[in-house]
Amino acid sequence: MSATVGAALKKIAVSLLTDKKVLKVVGGIVLGIIIIIVMPIVAIVSIFNGTIEFDTAELQQMVEQNLSAEEIAKLQGVEDTMYAIEDAMTAAGYDWQKVREAQVLYVTALYEFSFEPDFVNKLVGCFALNQTDEQLIAAVNAAFGTDIDAAEFTQLMVGVNQEIVSVAQSQLGNEGGQPYWSWYGFESRVEWCACFVSWCADQCGYIDRGICPKFSLCSDGVNWFQQRNQWLAGTETPSPGMIIFFDWADNGQDGVSDHVGIVASVENGTVHTIEGNSGDACRERSYSVGYYEILGYGVLQVGGETDNSNNETPTQ
Repeated sequence: MSATVGAALKKIAVSLLTDKKVLKVVGGIVLGIIIIIVMPIVAIVSIFNGTIEFDTAELQQMVEQNLSAEEIAKLQGVEDTMYAIEDAMTAAGYDWQKVREAQVLYVTALYEFSFEPDFVNKLVGCFALNQTDEQLIAAVNAAFGTDIDAAEFTQLMVGVNQEIVSVAQSQLGNEGGQPYWSWYGFESRVEWCACFVSWCADQCGYIDRGICPKFSLCSDGVNWFQQRNQWLAGTETPSPGMIIFFDWADNGQDGVSDHVGIVASVENGTVHTIEGNSGDACRERSYSVGYYEILGYGVLQVGGETDNSNNETPTQ
């Protein structure tokens, strides 16, 4: 079992053990895996336990003491199937987004079919290039005799693709910017808003997958998104998960970004953000759509892998 997924499974298992009515072996396992997919591990831990400080060895012991060998084997079986889906989808030429869609379908609707011979290939066969959600769900329903709602699936995937927001939310209240600037490679404190955004992206695997750059200068982040045509003007309405860049007017706006954060939500003409180094802390802020100090937005293309051969920008 991989270290990352294995640790998450243990944490979820421990949480489920607190309610024996929930832990119905298969039901509890599927619930746990759904949470793992929909939410980043750091958010899972904070929700179930109120903190992200854990003794992995202690968690392992708790699971071993409370889960039967059969239950542990089923947990392992779910993870094995998840990896099998990833391998098959990748071999068929599908990107990371499509891999996730297949995994979400497995744990939310198709678990009972996963014991059938050739289940993974049958699921992969439901996918096609340039396919809409409606077309995908129609193919799945036809192949497995299910009655999945396409609109509900679309909404679920929206949540899956906004995991950077959940990571950022879990850091609210941090003061001083540690561990963000030290994770980046600085030996002492720097202006750390970009380090914070980069750290959050890294927790989601976005940097390794070329979805977001690792940057400590706001201007470098702007250049990265603009060069890839992944840029939305500051006058436009953004979506949650976008990277928001500011051009402060203290000394006169000059078109160069001075600050950066993450769009958490957009409601009734207001952009709600989470920003690192806002008064030397991680804070929630709000602005009207089109606010004059918003330079623009970096659009994270979570749906696929990109070239990450030169994905780290220069440090300060």
